[in-house]
Amino acid sequence: MTKEKKLLSFYQKQKTIRELKNLLPEVFEEGKLDLLKLKSFLGSETVIDEANYGLSWLGKDVSAFQKENKNVGRLVLNKEKSLHPNKSKNQLIEGDNLDALQILQEDYQEQIKLIYIDPPYNTGKTFAYNDRFKIRSKQYLEYLDKVEIGRVNSKLQNQLESGEIHTNWLNMIYPRLLLSKNLLTDDGCIVISIDESEKANIQLLCNEIFGEENFVACFVWLNRTMVNDSANLYTNNHEYILVYAKEAKKIKFLGEEKDLSAYKNPDNDPNGLWMPDNPTAASGNSNSQFPIINPYTGEEYLPPVGRYWAFAEKRVREWGNSGKIVFPKEKGKRFLLKKYISELKNTNKPISSIISDIPTSKGTRELKELYPEGLPFKYPKPTDLLVKLFEQLSGPKDTVLDVFAGSASSAHAIFKLNERDGTNRTFICIQNNEEVPIGSDAYNMNLHKICDISRDRILRAGKMYSNGDFGFNYLEIAFLE
Repeated sequence: MTKEKKLLSFYQKQKTIRELKNLLPEVFEEGKLDLLKLKSFLGSETVIDEANYGLSWLGKDVSAFQKENKNVGRLVLNKEKSLHPNKSKNQLIEGDNLDALQILQEDYQEQIKLIYIDPPYNTGKTFAYNDRFKIRSKQYLEYLDKVEIGRVNSKLQNQLESGEIHTNWLNMIYPRLLLSKNLLTDDGCIVISIDESEKANIQLLCNEIFGEENFVACFVWLNRTMVNDSANLYTNNHEYILVYAKEAKKIKFLGEEKDLSAYKNPDNDPNGLWMPDNPTAASGNSNSQFPIINPYTGEEYLPPVGRYWAFAEKRVREWGNSGKIVFPKEKGKRFLLKKYISELKNTNKPISSIISDIPTSKGTRELKELYPEGLPFKYPKPTDLLVKLFEQLSGPKDTVLDVFAGSASSAHAIFKLNERDGTNRTFICIQNNEEVPIGSDAYNMNLHKICDISRDRILRAGKMYSNGDFGFNYLEIAFLE
């Protein structure tokens, strides 16, 4: 290990210890960490063997402690910013989602069927969340300068900054995932939108929090139809949508409707609609290669070479009597095997892992329709994408929690889904009071904070529909003195 790396490692350890001491003074004895007290504080179920496979980064343990914040506030209703607060079950919470998730633990633990997380994608910019633990590359560089090892070379600086980028993002998302899991019902799941920047990390993190066995799905969302020229002739036009469950065995997608247009009943079969079915199969044994005799012509039918009948010999007479097998009365024609629509196990087919028909531009277009005077929010998720996810993984009376609400596309999607299907899903949207840039379209519309955009969109979207609950309770976080 080089001198630079040794100093860096020492600095990282010392900073982590200081942060831990500030958060948990009770696990220190005369300035030193007491491992027995730490294990007692954590409990045996939360002590992890360091030899286990998993994702590690600077500040992980301290980050996890954020979910244990003892200064939990309460939610206060702002009637002036609400719409039909006495009638609506919907909620829009203004404030840091870490604080909001802690508060929701009291009333919603194991009560939420579906949680949607669309976190800030890690572009290296500062996150607008007031986390209690964050490291910065500048602090590393200042420390290294003070110990007179010379200015850090650009390669090491890039390494430090890269570590900072991933570390800060992981420290931000980790406690939020831990708290979110506590809110899920036993048959609930969490849906996470993510891109390449942190997809690998968040999947490892979810494997740790939810268990790798509770991974349900990874959708590839083709979010762009147009590709741009690039120097290396590669373009990235997709994102990912991860699905993890509290208990994967309890998760079942709704699926997509099968195309049943091929089912007809031209002969008025009393068994209902049917379509021709292939009577042969690619696999079988010698018992599945028996001759079938046409009772009218005496003609013998055998499966093609290398194929097998897809049914047992005893079925031939039974199905001939019921009309499922129809024998021709002229020689030289094959018999017909009917497949009835009533024989289908269900009328839905599995949902594809590729979502290709809902580009991001669709979300932008629908927001422009709501805001002809300008575009208050960039790259909103299309409501059709969220409707697809919500209908697949939640029931008609379930609550959907959106942890990073943004422009409140999820609330809009709930309105849209309820109107279309006559359901009664409700939403809880959380959005902090991050200020928008001065001079932006949102600012010029007198929407000075992201939560203002969330609220305004919910109001505008609600007016587009005529049935259901389109109100909401606007809640603010208040902390006890």
